[in-house]
Amino acid sequence: MEATEAQDKTQQTNNPQKGKSAASIVALVLGIIALVTSFLPIINNLSFVLALVGAVFAVIGLVGVLRGKKGGRGFSIAAVVVNVLAIAIVLGTQSAYSSAIDEATKGAISTEDGSSVAAASTSAESATADKYSIADEQMTGDDYTTTISGTFTNLTDSQLGYVSVSYNLFDADGNQLGTAYANTSNLDAGGTWKFEAVGMYDQAKVASYKLADVTGF
Repeated sequence: MEATEAQDKTQQTNNPQKGKSAASIVALVLGIIALVTSFLPIINNLSFVLALVGAVFAVIGLVGVLRGKKGGRGFSIAAVVVNVLAIAIVLGTQSAYSSAIDEATKGAISTEDGSSVAAASTSAESATADKYSIADEQMTGDDYTTTISGTFTNLTDSQLGYVSVSYNLFDADGNQLGTAYANTSNLDAGGTWKFEAVGMYDQAKVASYKLADVTGF
């Protein structure tokens, strides 16, 4: 019995149990975080970075295992797989999101109206497009801001998830001073929006304004 115990101790001394690679552990943790968040728009940009870093650590850990310096071969392989899978999912979902956005914006309202210049003292009735109309424009403001207000009407037969209007602001010599901007969301079919496009410019210096862009989808 004593001889057997002595042999076991000798075997343990000659073949010490190898610990798991720290690099593989870090890689697996990063990979799991990246995989869980890989489906989320915008956030998955960070997921992609985490997965890349995790993949590097996973390879380092796997090399250490293959060289016999560390244990946990299956653990290291799992770290590689999880990080590579997270990278693939991020690339796939971002491609899908980009396609969806491109498809949605194909039917977007977009115009640059070069004929709607209005004097500061004039209430301009703006032109009507097939998908929208803007009326009752007027300019107000103070020493710090210039506001172009009006009524936007959705002439389409569907809700617009996002709508924005912007106006270029000009001084008395026709020089552009800047832009006034407003946006809203979820405008029903046939619905109206009382907008106030605000620019951070002294209203006394603004002599005229021009509808620059309308976007809606």
